[in-house]
Amino acid sequence: MGAEKEVKTNRADRSIPVHHPDDMDVDGQLISHNVWVQGHRTSVRLEAVMWQALHEIAAREEITIHQLITLISDKQGINSSLTATIRAFLVAYFRTLFRTAGDFRLRPMNS
Repeated sequence: MGAEKEVKTNRADRSIPVHHPDDMDVDGQLISHNVWVQGHRTSVRLEAVMWQALHEIAAREEITIHQLITLISDKQGINSSLTATIRAFLVAYFRTLFRTAGDFRLRPMNS
């Protein structure tokens, strides 16, 4: 079974405890965390495996979880929820990563 650990971040960032499920642990229980999106605090409910994936991407991209979710929210459609946008982003990110054999990084929105 997975373990919980708290991810420490810089002073401007907030710590978000991360449950580390086993590789194929797909428990559908939703976990709610407060995140900062474009300077505003909001609550997001996602499965543990989704939170773990977000933390892995943020670490790979060398940005905070809050910066990553802000980037994702910029892609949010007018009729879409933030959680749905995050889930779709995770699938798109890992599909792109898989197709490019790991040679992929997020690009700034202006490029």
